[in-house]
Amino acid sequence: MSLQARVLDGIRKWIRPGWRASFVTGSVYALLRIVRPRRSVALANMEIAFPGSTSGWRRETLSRVYRHFASILAEYLVVQNDPSMVLEWFTGCEGKDHLDRQLSEGKGAVLLMSHFGNWELMAAWLVQNGFPIYGVIQNPSDPGLAELIDRYRKNIGGEPIPKQFMLREPVKRLKEGKMVVVAGDQSWGGRGALRIPFFGKECGTAGGPAGFSLLAGVPLIPVAAFRLGPFSYRIEIGPPIDEPALGTREDKVLEMTIAANRWTESIIKRAPEQWLWMHRRWRD
Repeated sequence: MSLQARVLDGIRKWIRPGWRASFVTGSVYALLRIVRPRRSVALANMEIAFPGSTSGWRRETLSRVYRHFASILAEYLVVQNDPSMVLEWFTGCEGKDHLDRQLSEGKGAVLLMSHFGNWELMAAWLVQNGFPIYGVIQNPSDPGLAELIDRYRKNIGGEPIPKQFMLREPVKRLKEGKMVVVAGDQSWGGRGALRIPFFGKECGTAGGPAGFSLLAGVPLIPVAAFRLGPFSYRIEIGPPIDEPALGTREDKVLEMTIAANRWTESIIKRAPEQWLWMHRRWRD
């Protein structure tokens, strides 16, 4: 296990809700404020998404982003010690009937998520509510850290699908009646990349979520977990993104992905401090 992984797991063994979680959050936040990872990328992204914003608003929002992600780390480590705690942390849910319907009929669904709120806790909450969850993930480059995070994800009940298996495995699982979580908010330049607007500026976008939905014959359902406070969230599910009635499969993937981008924009606008602005979404 790498040094980074050993430190992370050591904190996991020590942390608990309350002052210990607050201490970890505050310490990580202070470090992020000093290091300021990808500060210029985040501020440039905010200017694209909110062209009428002031530089002061963008700097303040980035500070709140750092605070949010410090909290995410603390919460994620706490939940490893008892995944059932998420049932207390999610105080509201809208649209759960969309998933209940699929589950009762033994059918799968593609769950469109973004790096917003706390997506890892959201997956844990879904598992605790009886939904069979698989997640398409990209592991960190550090092998030791990748192994630890894979164990953490399995510990909260989800089954990871590594990126190298993402062409076939998701459709297979969907046809088995599983629910596959796929991120649709990051820059994508590989197979199936679409050049479509995101916050009004074109960028590479993965057509995979819509493509998996069509290939497996299951709905594409957006999901998001909004932070209400420390260890407090509200989850919003659906409604499903409709499959267009006419057109080729490529046409349908395009239309559904455009609709997915609009949905992602809408949740980010509601709480911009909860999105991963440090990612190079508009790479070119």
